Amino acid sequence: MKKNIYSLLLFTIEVFLFYIISMIIKIPLDLMYRVGLIWFIVIFIFKHYKIESTLVWDEMRSDAKAFIYYSLISFIFLYPNLQFYLRIVSIGFFMFCASVLINRFLRILLRDTLARKTLIIGTGVEAYRIGKISHHNRFALTKVIGFIKDGEVDEDLCKDSLFDIYEYELLDSLIEEEGIEQVIIAVSHADQAKIDEISKKLLNKVEIIRILPELNFTMAVNSEIIDFDGELLISTSREKSSAIKRKLKRIIDISVSIVGCVLLVPLTIWVSFMNKKNGDRGPIFFRQERIGYRGKPIYIYKYRSMILGAEEVLEELMESNSSIREEYLTHKKLVQDPRITKVGQFLRKTSLDEFPQFINVLKGEMSLVGPRPYLPREKEDMDIYYDSIIKCKPGLTGMWQANGRNDVGFKDRCKLDDYYHRNWTLGLDLIIIYKTIKSVFYGKGAL
Repeated sequence: MKKNIYSLLLFTIEVFLFYIISMIIKIPLDLMYRVGLIWFIVIFIFKHYKIESTLVWDEMRSDAKAFIYYSLISFIFLYPNLQFYLRIVSIGFFMFCASVLINRFLRILLRDTLARKTLIIGTGVEAYRIGKISHHNRFALTKVIGFIKDGEVDEDLCKDSLFDIYEYELLDSLIEEEGIEQVIIAVSHADQAKIDEISKKLLNKVEIIRILPELNFTMAVNSEIIDFDGELLISTSREKSSAIKRKLKRIIDISVSIVGCVLLVPLTIWVSFMNKKNGDRGPIFFRQERIGYRGKPIYIYKYRSMILGAEEVLEELMESNSSIREEYLTHKKLVQDPRITKVGQFLRKTSLDEFPQFINVLKGEMSLVGPRPYLPREKEDMDIYYDSIIKCKPGLTGMWQANGRNDVGFKDRCKLDDYYHRNWTLGLDLIIIYKTIKSVFYGKGAL
């Protein structure tokens, strides 16, 4: 009932906004009714008013499709006159932007009322990741009450004070006492018998049961479940990216990198001033060899954030301290790195040390979004992921920066970069850029 009221509220606000926009653009009243009918029917068909536990990216993609269909239908059935058609499309574009923003605002505002109370069965890495996504993505309308212990408990889950962990025997009482509406089964290494046992226990007790499949390969962005005559198959195949999309990606790279290079000038002046103020007279930039497209070496530009002779100092630290050696060999970085300068700490925290790589993007050696530019000495550690990662240009930002940054280990970075190669779309690039900006803004790790 409460979700029906929400849908009605959302619809009412958007109808009022549609009327205001139409009046501002000066659409004749009879045309306004017909255009409005097309817009609201199309966006209704694309489930805009169905309140589901989905991510904001899916909502944006769905509303964008509604806008495209609206534009085509309006062209066919309404005014072929260019003047009116441009106004009609303008209304659709404003409504597309407004629909996403209003829906997001209302979901955040009413989250405590609308969010499904959820239990997650499982305490492994993937179960914890589902919990984090649900907690941080407020658009998803999923409120995790806690985790049901089944097997070993992930260390990060133990440390995270946001979530409670309950014994499996308490499942029935928790469902009843907390009014649980949804259960997500995310049990690591569970066989079909175990999944069936848990599902039967939940049957008729909760509204929704979701199962996280355990696969030995990476799911695609456009994966879909196919009913193959009663057998459920997960399809992850996608066609090769078209030449047009690759060209468009390059045009975006050039456009953004030109702006980045212009901003580089005042930023460089500021970095130079701050370095000298702190007694650092060394060079502002440094070049470092990295693995580029198709395995060819490239030299990336960065602001120097470490003391001079940092590599030699690292060798000395690893020789004198076994824990530092183990940490660097495992993660390819040090959390508390004594080599970082005072200005370098700020540059790294805000990711401004990466800014000069806009030069590499403009030269075509890198892309705005892509895999992490790996060091040559990391090639062996990249293991089986090397061959797929080098099929993309390295990126100024990428999957691992947008999904945890400093919290992501080296092996997981490789997996995420492999995922990017296999599932690249322009839409995925936009999501990564948005998440990276948000991550930098909130200071969640360093690139």
